[in-house]
Amino acid sequence: MARPLANVLRLAALAAVVVFASAFDWKPKPTAELKADLVAYANSVGETELAEAVNGASATAEWMRAAIRRGAELLKASEGGDFNDKNREHGLRIIDYPLHLDNYDLKNSSPEDRQAFKEVVREYCAGARERVFAEVAAAKIPDGSLRLWRIYNMGYIIKGSKHTVAIDITARPKFYDVVEGRFMPDTNVVVWSEADWKRLANLADMIFVTHPHGDHYDRAGIAAFVAAGKPVVVPCDLVAYTANRPSKKGPDGKYVAEKKILTTAPCCVKLTEDHIEPVDVGGVKVRNFLGNQGEDVPCNVYLIDIDGVLVADNGDNSVLVKERMLSKCPPADVIIASTWNNVQGMVNCCAGAPGFDRTKSVLLPSHENELGHGVDHRESYHEMYTRKDRLGNREFPWPRVHPLGYGESFLFEKSR
Repeated sequence: MARPLANVLRLAALAAVVVFASAFDWKPKPTAELKADLVAYANSVGETELAEAVNGASATAEWMRAAIRRGAELLKASEGGDFNDKNREHGLRIIDYPLHLDNYDLKNSSPEDRQAFKEVVREYCAGARERVFAEVAAAKIPDGSLRLWRIYNMGYIIKGSKHTVAIDITARPKFYDVVEGRFMPDTNVVVWSEADWKRLANLADMIFVTHPHGDHYDRAGIAAFVAAGKPVVVPCDLVAYTANRPSKKGPDGKYVAEKKILTTAPCCVKLTEDHIEPVDVGGVKVRNFLGNQGEDVPCNVYLIDIDGVLVADNGDNSVLVKERMLSKCPPADVIIASTWNNVQGMVNCCAGAPGFDRTKSVLLPSHENELGHGVDHRESYHEMYTRKDRLGNREFPWPRVHPLGYGESFLFEKSR
């Protein structure tokens, strides 16, 4: 019996996702092999001192810290550098290695390895958070400019001359216990505390969520903004489930998870339909086009006017027709886009807007090293730089591209 056309198209789309996901280049390896790969890469790019330090390290945490430290030095030396800056490329790709330790598989990592991963990654991510908080608080931004700080894979704090906006900020990484087979609370390695979320809510005037996935928002973060009475902009109701502590019996007598809607406060702005004309949110003009990630996760494509500078962000949207709506809007100055998620399609949609100028606009590539994913889906800077369907296609007409590591920032000046 012939399948309905809609079902055929749905199956084809799912098959394409499976093929694409399985094509990621970084495969899980035992820690010793990962360490050897880092030594080989360091030697290949002239980082012989790092290669010697890593090769001579007896403890996993030692070589991981050495790699992150050297990567940070290269990034500092290339601050403001673009895609073609080799120091920047080498710094980011060196950091890939410690962030790709396989903390999800017993056959690839020992208890010592996984503890080292927790400790070193917590230091790295908490350090990025502290750097961003300090710099945002101190920054003075002139008219016509924005400074954008990257906190994690898709998290940004964006400061203009009058407003500061947070988008897709998460408490990740949270650490997976491979023996228990689930994420476990560990107060010794927590990256974000309740006090940190309050600090963020004090720094930013509002927070945006592209879609309700754990690497794009956190319930404690939403609670902090609600408590402060500051706008929380969402594509749908954000819901918390008590899945681990079911407390309500269903009709069959079994306990089921209860749900609690987190976005009922008056300050929550639910943009659940398209707005090609801007909506004013606390003095910031917002356009949005409601797509999805996959079939059923609402995801807004945002075009946010922050003090006269326009920022486009597609989150993890997979409905390209929604991104095409950006071609009917004023041109984006800054594009934030997941490099694994048809980044060239997103750029082309933005470039279709009247007056878009590739020589003046900027792309900030994102979603590298989401540490809640398994290694083979932990999108790397290596893949960002080398894959033809990402930024490795240098024949594609890119705008200016400025890759950032966690905690780094970029100053966009509209007059340039």
